[in-house]
Amino acid sequence: MKKEILFHEGKVIFFKESNLWNDLLERCRRDTKSIYIATYNFNFKDRYERTFYKELSKLADLGVDINLLYAKMTFSNDDKLEIEEIFKNFVLCAKLPTNHSKLFITDDFAFIGSANFSFGSNMNYESGVIFKNKEIISEITKFYCEELLDKSEFTNIPECFDPFEALPGLLGTVEELSKIEKKEDLYIGNIKHNISNLRYLDGLEKVLEKLGYPIPVKFEWWQLYQQLYEEKHVPDNIFHDFKSYLHVLSPYLVDVTTFVNEQYENIGRNELLKRIGVI
Repeated sequence: MKKEILFHEGKVIFFKESNLWNDLLERCRRDTKSIYIATYNFNFKDRYERTFYKELSKLADLGVDINLLYAKMTFSNDDKLEIEEIFKNFVLCAKLPTNHSKLFITDDFAFIGSANFSFGSNMNYESGVIFKNKEIISEITKFYCEELLDKSEFTNIPECFDPFEALPGLLGTVEELSKIEKKEDLYIGNIKHNISNLRYLDGLEKVLEKLGYPIPVKFEWWQLYQQLYEEKHVPDNIFHDFKSYLHVLSPYLVDVTTFVNEQYENIGRNELLKRIGVI
């Protein structure tokens, strides 16, 4: 197997006695949704004051979805994976004995290099490449999922689904639909698909009530979707009701998303989901 990805908008870095990992992990605290890691040897115990295990646990508790692929593990009993609650609930772990690549992929950048995933490697002579081009990041992520992860044995599948993961997508959908100015625009492009995405809000209704944020406005979006699907005429009053619905829903979703992110920061995702009975 040989995979080539031509690149631009990247840079080669050489370092020694540098805080590279510190800097990259700190960047992940700001608006990162997913991290994909491939490494050779991973330390699954927190016997040291600071380890990647601890730092990834913190990021997972902040709401970041983490996928960790490794070839071998250290500091575990009889090569049996023993992980704490945060990892157990939120981190996908996979074992691929033939992996020796080192990849660190996020939404906004990807690092490929020689450094192991340990803070001790900051003291070594290391080198690597950092990519910021979204198309290249997408290609690297695709390789990770379709080649590495596909051939791996899953050693931990997250036990908990975070219902609030749907909030950013919902907010994006509502913001996109809010751009519609004329009824005729309902029949253009992906509008029907975007309207159908409102079903995720219906699925969140009970959880949002427990959170103390009941949905403030109702609209039978599926009837509008059915009319568009069957290419029927949409009455003016339904269109105006739809616009009013979006006008109320948009700031509400902003408030909910901000609140959830603040809770992740203050008490952690694990504790928040326990309080509302998801865990």
